[in-house]
Amino acid sequence: MVKAKGISGLIFLLILSSNIFGQLNSESSFNNDIFSKIQENKVGQGEVMIFQDMRINALVYNHVEQNKRQGGVPGYRIRIFSNLGSGARDQSQSTKARFYELFPEIPIHREYVSPYFRVLVGDYRTRIDALKDFKRIKRYFPSAFIVPDRINYPELKE
Repeated sequence: MVKAKGISGLIFLLILSSNIFGQLNSESSFNNDIFSKIQENKVGQGEVMIFQDMRINALVYNHVEQNKRQGGVPGYRIRIFSNLGSGARDQSQSTKARFYELFPEIPIHREYVSPYFRVLVGDYRTRIDALKDFKRIKRYFPSAFIVPDRINYPELKE
């Protein structure tokens, strides 16, 4: 009886340690990508060396994974259309097309959140960033306003 408990305990510890080791490997490979990219030496640029506790790497990894699960990061968009009713779907499509003609460089998001059809534009990290485009958009879409939303990940510039 004691021997069986000892063997099952040993097997449990082996499985647990292999899972922990696998997580550490995946975290370190992820963190090596981010942190090694920062530390890359490029001709004509300065040198960056990072000395930090591995727990910081784990925190960064967890933050990125949480944002992936939630489908984006907190930010702002500009709502240019929101309506319900029989013609709302067609109106949202025509609003989207009109916006694209005026501002092809700004991303457009058309969604249905029962019972509303909505058209939101842009992916802004801060309200101040959204205000820059909001002033231009407001001329063509007077009912537009800025709303908090989950936005797509911003593109990283090299």
